[in-house]
Amino acid sequence: MPDVTHTITLPANGQNVVEANNRFALKFLQSALQNNSGPSNKLVSPLSIYLALSMVYNGADNATKDSMANALQLSGLSINDVNAACKALIEQLPAEDSKVTMLIANSIWYKQNTVQPLQSFLSVNASYFNAYVQPMSTADVINNWVSDNTKNKIPKIINDIPDGMLMFLVNAIYFKGGWQHAFKAQDTRDDDFYLAGGAKIKVPFMNQQLTTNIYFDDNYNVVEMPYGGGNSYSMYLLQSKNNQQPVNSFAGNIDETGLKAIIAGMGLYNISLSMPKWEYSYSIDDMQPELSALGMHIAFTGAADFSKMYSTANVYITKAVHKTYIKVDEEGTEAAAATGIGIGTTVAAPPQTITFNHPFMYIITEKQTGAIIFTGILNNPL
Repeated sequence: MPDVTHTITLPANGQNVVEANNRFALKFLQSALQNNSGPSNKLVSPLSIYLALSMVYNGADNATKDSMANALQLSGLSINDVNAACKALIEQLPAEDSKVTMLIANSIWYKQNTVQPLQSFLSVNASYFNAYVQPMSTADVINNWVSDNTKNKIPKIINDIPDGMLMFLVNAIYFKGGWQHAFKAQDTRDDDFYLAGGAKIKVPFMNQQLTTNIYFDDNYNVVEMPYGGGNSYSMYLLQSKNNQQPVNSFAGNIDETGLKAIIAGMGLYNISLSMPKWEYSYSIDDMQPELSALGMHIAFTGAADFSKMYSTANVYITKAVHKTYIKVDEEGTEAAAATGIGIGTTVAAPPQTITFNHPFMYIITEKQTGAIIFTGILNNPL
């Protein structure tokens, strides 16, 4: 089947929103690496987080809106710019390459029989983010939606629905792309992979000779691995030439401007490529530290202003969770992500001790009818 690649058409300022997302992407990763500096594998989907937060952003106002705009790198961009760009990406990315599967889904789950969200907030998210809006029932219903929209790669996003949670906004992304230049399974063989600290392990390495874009200088090598027809999606592999440099330190030096320069400076070369296969899942169960570091701490506090989401309740972000999955083998890459943002209000805990030690009111009623028989005020029990 011949590959068909469709041109992505962005609205006015759409490219600026994409660049804002890329700035957010690398800043968020750097913050995540600072908060989890251990040797475990890491994986985030900045687009998933960005889309989920952009839905929430439509409900923010005043200082909370400003803080979220700062975190989302939206200097000089309006909410209309963000919404229009997100709508274009949600609608066009899945259809870009006929040989690549890209799915993007959004949903909003709100609690009934309590304060209700503004219809204007739900409508703008349904219109621009194609959000599936439903009353909140059980965690299983939400998890099933996430699982369905990530091809079962993210089976669960939330364990339960806390009493104070009024709304849960979710983004789900699924990606599956075959390499433009696939590896041959018979060329895969075990070789040494050196861990941080110097230890080595045997892992399967895929091998091939190919012509592709690379960038190299005294500090690092970068290789582009295109998917599908080669004009839509690519994986870029970046590695420091200094084997002693911690990878977190290396990654922390890559920003959006530097990445653009690297990609612009790439050239076609014929190389022998050897890279490991890998598969793992990753989760950030609480993104508050990362997002607060980017400037939106107020959104997680009682001082938050989400009055464009709920007009009659003081609500704030009570949960921010992100889960990802990736598999890379000879054929290509399969990856999925889900981001959940919980909106809630404080639920007061029952007092442990109640002492009626100052004047109080009392009422005596007939219970079946509710009729009040006596009512009074006790100012002095003597």
